[in-house]
Amino acid sequence: MASKIIVDQLEKTGGSLTALTLPTSNASASEFLQNNGSGVLSWASASAGFSKWTPVTATDSTFDLQTGTTKVILEVQAAGGTAGTNSSGYEGGLGASGAYAMKTLTGMTGATDKLDITIGAVAPNQAPGAAANGTTTSVAQAGTASFTTVTTNGGSGGQNAGTTHHSDGGDGGTVPTTGDLNIAGMAGNGGGKYETRGMSSLFGIGGTNKTQPTGADHTGGAASGYGAGGGMGKGTTAAGGSGSAGLVIVWEFK
Repeated sequence: MASKIIVDQLEKTGGSLTALTLPTSNASASEFLQNNGSGVLSWASASAGFSKWTPVTATDSTFDLQTGTTKVILEVQAAGGTAGTNSSGYEGGLGASGAYAMKTLTGMTGATDKLDITIGAVAPNQAPGAAANGTTTSVAQAGTASFTTVTTNGGSGGQNAGTTHHSDGGDGGTVPTTGDLNIAGMAGNGGGKYETRGMSSLFGIGGTNKTQPTGADHTGGAASGYGAGGGMGKGTTAAGGSGSAGLVIVWEFK
């Protein structure tokens, strides 16, 4: 059996280096030995650094953080609205994009803190003359976490103006108030043969107005990615393109 040396300090023989005083307690998991510059050694945790990022595309009321996570950056994107059509045979308004917010959460404990995430749903295409609004995306506290809920509002659906060529586009998601960085969604343009796409977001591209400018009746193109608005439809039997769903990105640091 190997011997062990029991000492309070370590010092180089014949040298002028300061003696190293050992800690008086055991280390916790993942701690390292640090020097205070005067030879006193102690156990310390590593400085916070990037650990993991997770895109969340479905509602999760008990999202688990990694053990050891101390800081979280949230990116919260609301859903986009569907485009309108015009029941008199003209073009509908474009769907608007959802709002966006970024928020830093500090003092997290990882093992017991959780996130309650609600993802804004797809705004589906509608019957001619109708439109649907994008819905809210939010992140609230769960478990032992404690912070103000971060909420972003969805983009509105494009409108149907009845007997005119130009229907109003939807309103962009309003400027959030709960993030460190808050960005409103982009408002949709009115209907017209040269308006070719719904409103894009940071994470998605607006749906196309695929058959324009030929004048044929058509269903608007669906938005891609996340948080974007649908492309306009045209005609008495076609629907506007659907908006795309919301998104949350969770960046974890230790």
